[in-house]
Amino acid sequence: MKIVFKSDQFTWKNGRGIAECSDLEINRGPSQFEIVSTRTGEVKTFEFDKNSPGYEDGWDGEYWSYTSNELDERVIKVTILND
Repeated sequence: MKIVFKSDQFTWKNGRGIAECSDLEINRGPSQFEIVSTRTGEVKTFEFDKNSPGYEDGWDGEYWSYTSNELDERVIKVTILND
């Protein structure tokens, strides 16, 4: 099942997005999802950021970190908080 969020569901600052599970209507952070820009319509795919500190411990369930998987473009980071 493909999970798709809209960019306006996140708060953005300097190429980093943040949202809470309740705002996204999910119970926990998915391993992969897409975000559609409400401004441009562009779609980006995000996956767990395996280089993020705490990844191996599952971030203790407090949050999940993601990164866009486009290798040739500027990397975008997203955090989903477990509220």
